[in-house]
Amino acid sequence: MDEFISIDKLIKQAKSKGVNFGAGDPYNRLRYYTKMGWLPHMVRKTDKKGEIKGHYPVSSIQTLLYIEELKSEGASNEEISKKLEFKNKKEEIAASLKSPELRKRIVMYTSLILLLLIFTSELGFINLGKPKGYVPQYYQNTSNRQQIYGNGTSFVPKNQKKIFVSFEDIKPNSKVYVTFTQNYSPATRYWVSKIESQSGFLLELDAPVSDNVEFNWWVSE
Repeated sequence: MDEFISIDKLIKQAKSKGVNFGAGDPYNRLRYYTKMGWLPHMVRKTDKKGEIKGHYPVSSIQTLLYIEELKSEGASNEEISKKLEFKNKKEEIAASLKSPELRKRIVMYTSLILLLLIFTSELGFINLGKPKGYVPQYYQNTSNRQQIYGNGTSFVPKNQKKIFVSFEDIKPNSKVYVTFTQNYSPATRYWVSKIESQSGFLLELDAPVSDNVEFNWWVSE
């Protein structure tokens, strides 16, 4: 929460830092800036002597300095209003980012996104830099998965959208899994369209690839 400073002290400190209030009454200048929306409204507080005086947030000193800077650059009132509005929004965002509650939410959402990326990578929908011949852990656990008896690396040639991969041990009821290690755009989907016993399988994409694109494959019972 911003601290407050009396009008007298505000004017004195602002002048010492180079703010020019002109030949008129500085109080009138502050009221004008408040009317323009450049400064927040004054609040009345009781000082140590028990007197009620007007107070502004301490941050108003920096605002006055910024207005002085913009005026020296020849900015119009409309330009000053826009720049102050943008500055205030930036400060509001910066202040909100310091909130412990917001930081907890950012950490939570970031963790969820990372978990989602890891899960989709393990299933072969995206690639997160897996090495050649890599078999996702999801399929490596043979205690609750069928045994993998073949894997390898191949590629789809440039301007092609299908490739036949030879694998003599493949069977009619074999399951084939594929994960690309490179971007296969402009294609967006791929699938194994045919399995030929003791020969291999046919991999197809929904569009020709723009370059040679590598992929890993593995076969299970």
